[in-house]
Amino acid sequence: MMGPRWSKRVRITLIATGAFWFLVVLFAHPFFAVTAPSGGHVLVVEGWMHEEGLKEAAKLFRSGSYERLCLTGTVRPFAYYLGHDDTLMVRFAQPVQGELLISTAGLPRAGWSLRIDSAETAFAEAKGTMQDTKIRAEGFRSLVITASSPSPPSSGEPVVFVGALQLDGRNAHTLDCTIELKRSTGEVEAGQPTFGHQAFHVLRAAGIPQERMTVVPTWNVKSSRTLSTARDFAAYADSSGLRAFDVATLAVHARRTRNMYRKAFGTKEGIGIIAMHDRWCQRWSWWANYYGWYQMLKELVAWPAPWLIDDTDTDR
Repeated sequence: MMGPRWSKRVRITLIATGAFWFLVVLFAHPFFAVTAPSGGHVLVVEGWMHEEGLKEAAKLFRSGSYERLCLTGTVRPFAYYLGHDDTLMVRFAQPVQGELLISTAGLPRAGWSLRIDSAETAFAEAKGTMQDTKIRAEGFRSLVITASSPSPPSSGEPVVFVGALQLDGRNAHTLDCTIELKRSTGEVEAGQPTFGHQAFHVLRAAGIPQERMTVVPTWNVKSSRTLSTARDFAAYADSSGLRAFDVATLAVHARRTRNMYRKAFGTKEGIGIIAMHDRWCQRWSWWANYYGWYQMLKELVAWPAPWLIDDTDTDR
């Protein structure tokens, strides 16, 4: 049996733990989801945000006094949806060789064909789960993947999902190449190698004129994705003479983002922050779902990161 002293320690521990989580529930969200605009006329949007967050950023841009929209982001996984007769075209700057890995999934009876340069190379039926196809190719400059289905959906929904395209284990987005999607309608879309490019695509569809947007991509990550994008934006801002801007990011990620930008710029001056609404992580309901807990615990753990990261550390 526990003695009086041990029982007292257990009670104190339980009370302290309860008090800690009570304070987290009350104050953590407003502490992390900070908003403090700079008064500048440039809005910087973190492109990794989910689509609802990006659309909120579009509303903010239209309703504010912003003149320019900059989109940041690291390299994204290779992921594209193709409808019937859509083609995915990859053109390399120089001849390449190696093992191609193509991962696909799709609707029943849908399939895809691969053409390397001008030669028809492979045809495969898409499965309901991701399937890998490996092909050894020598000295080629381009490849084209075309999706097809004998009974495409009347709604125009995709029939094939290309979930990976690698050359000798490297994501095609990291290679020296250009990527385009040619839809069956004849419309041509640029590829989206980074989350900044993906955000550009979403925001243009949301009505933001493309001439008012600039993608500032991050191709290499050191120490932290947020810090790496902040450093690349700092280089862009320096070359553009930009002195004041606001960074828009999702809810509780705001404080860490601001601290990383301050670290990258070496100053607090001119750096504003806007915490975008995140309906899955709101102040009085974030604890009611897994996503809210994940976001909050991630920020609690990562809060000291801007002061602990060694600038010489690298991820790769």
